[in-house]
Amino acid sequence: MLTRSESLSLVREHVKKENNVKHMIGVGAVMRQLAIHLGQDDGRWEVVGILHDVDFEECSGMCDHTLIAKGILAGKVDDEVVEAIMAHNHEMTKVPVDTVLKKGLIASDAVSGLVVACALVMPSKKLADVRPESIVKKFGSKDFAKGVSRERIALCAELGIPLEEFLALALEGMRFRSEELGL
Repeated sequence: MLTRSESLSLVREHVKKENNVKHMIGVGAVMRQLAIHLGQDDGRWEVVGILHDVDFEECSGMCDHTLIAKGILAGKVDDEVVEAIMAHNHEMTKVPVDTVLKKGLIASDAVSGLVVACALVMPSKKLADVRPESIVKKFGSKDFAKGVSRERIALCAELGIPLEEFLALALEGMRFRSEELGL
């Protein structure tokens, strides 16, 4: 299994846009916090979050997203990690969303965008100033962060985590990496 540092190096080989790299760091941060909460391997889960979009700038769209990642990751991570990454594009890959790791990645990927959007509307643009209750309120506002799938975030319920608690976990995880995220 790749370390966090090795994962970031691999991502930087394939992803040039800094905002895309920051998105992957953010998803990794949420995954780390979620793993701690669920009693899973937080280092492993963070690596899955970091690597989930490693092919994003090389694929031609959602039709081959994660299929290219499968090749990039071959021999570097185990099949469970590759499957989880492919499951976050399950609509195209048809990989079933049937494990806590897969569900966690899908929910974490979506919620990271909501948390970032909440930070960016703050005068300071800092995660430290975002309150969990503001994220809950923004989650309910369909006009806010329209590209964020509330349905994907709601997968947290299948992990046994109420929405409000999941949103707070996501914020806490992203605050842990706020310096790297520039938030």
